Parts: sequence; structure tokens; C-alpha cells
Amino acid sequence: MENQPTVFSEKHRVTYYEADFTRRMTIAMMLDVIILASEDHSDTLGVGAEFVRQFGVTWVVIQYDVHIKRMPVVDENITINTKSKSYNKYFAYREFTIESESGEVIMHMTGLWAAMNYKERKISSIPKETVEPFGAEKVNQVPKMPKPQKVQYDEETKQSFRVRYTDIDSNQHVNNAHYMDWMVNVLPADFLTNHTPTHFLLRYENEVKYGSTVESYYDMEEQEDGSILTKHEIMSNDSHSAIANITWRKND
Repeated sequence: MENQPTVFSEKHRVTYYEADFTRRMTIAMMLDVIILASEDHSDTLGVGAEFVRQFGVTWVVIQYDVHIKRMPVVDENITINTKSKSYNKYFAYREFTIESESGEVIMHMTGLWAAMNYKERKISSIPKETVEPFGAEKVNQVPKMPKPQKVQYDEETKQSFRVRYTDIDSNQHVNNAHYMDWMVNVLPADFLTNHTPTHFLLRYENEVKYGSTVESYYDMEEQEDGSILTKHEIMSNDSHSAIANITWRKND
């Protein structure tokens, strides 16, 4: 009988500092609590960051594909569920949901991870000891994720950010959620106040180093169904660091 993926769940109360002034949780903070759940899941199975590091690697995110029914709001109690579904030699595929107190699924996310060699900072084969405890299925090919559309560059829609000391996390690279903050913060405040994200694709291309300057580009277009698609790209030292597409609906 094949192993079944272990499902890990944890509760979280949305705090005021995780939300913007509409009282809705920001995308970046939502990513943070989701990743915390995945790390807690790993820790409960005895394959946390310290265990993984002994193989000379660390986990890095390649891409997220996220569908949002609604964003959690301040003081709401939510439940984050996650399981590691499948993996092959180089990639691991994980699934997440966020549920409201009534059990309604308000967010569904799939993510693609890889193991990166700590010293060489290059993708490495995944040590089986780091994934077998999850009960994930070993496959020849993990599911492919759609690629985000590229940005039409315009200097007028560009904003620069300096990578600060507090942007670097304990894995010694820029916290993944900060990329989304850099992307969202170039959008007009009135747009963000009056629109809610319903879907986004976020793909990471190259690491951003401490002390460097990043340029955040975006463009915006209305879709046939009335939604708005914003396309984003983070550039650093002429290198493509991250790319994203976010779909927004106007608030009711």
C-alpha cells in the first residue's frame, strides 16, 4: 500500500499588522503565514531546516499559483492546511488551503520547490531523506505550472527599492514575501483600496542580494470579464529576479 501525503493544519488569527488599511490581509503576509505552516509541518516530521542543511542544501521556492475567493480580514481566525503531494529528482510540489472558521476554503495554492546547494547557490538533486516523511508520491515529472506573462517595460511605471538588512531572512536570502511587497507597492493607492486580488502567479528567477537595488516594473490591462490584470517584474543588476501576474476584481 502506497503512503498517503500527511496533511498538516494550524490555526492563525489575522493581526492588524498583517493587513492594509482596508483591514484585509496583504498578499505578502498571506504568503508568510502559509510558508510558516509548511515549515512547522517539516519540523513536526523531523525534517526541518537544520535537518535539511546537513545535506548541504536548503529549500527554495520556484513558483506559486494562488486562487483567492476572498482575503482574510483582521481578527479573523483561519486554518492553514498543507500537504506535500509529489516530487521528482529536482522539484517538490506542495498544496495549501486557507479555511474560514466555518470551514469555507477561501484560498487554494500550489507551489513548486527545489533544493539549492547552500555553498554553490545552484539547484541540486533532492535528498530522499528530506521528502520521504511527507508521504509524497515520487513521480517522473511534477505538474507543470502556467508561466506568468511578461511585462511591457515603461520607465514611468518603475519604482526602485533598496534591499535592506531586515529584508534578509534566516536562510540568508531575501524573504520571498518581500518580492510581492515590491510588486504591489508600485500600484496606485486608490487602485489597491478599491480592488481585491483573486488570483496570482509568482515565479522566482534569480536571488536578490543584500545591499543591491531592485527595480519593480508593472503594467495593467482590463480583461473581458471586467477584471484587471497587473503584470509585474523585479529586476536587479540587469537580472530578472521575479515575475508575477495578479488578477483583481473591483470591491463590492
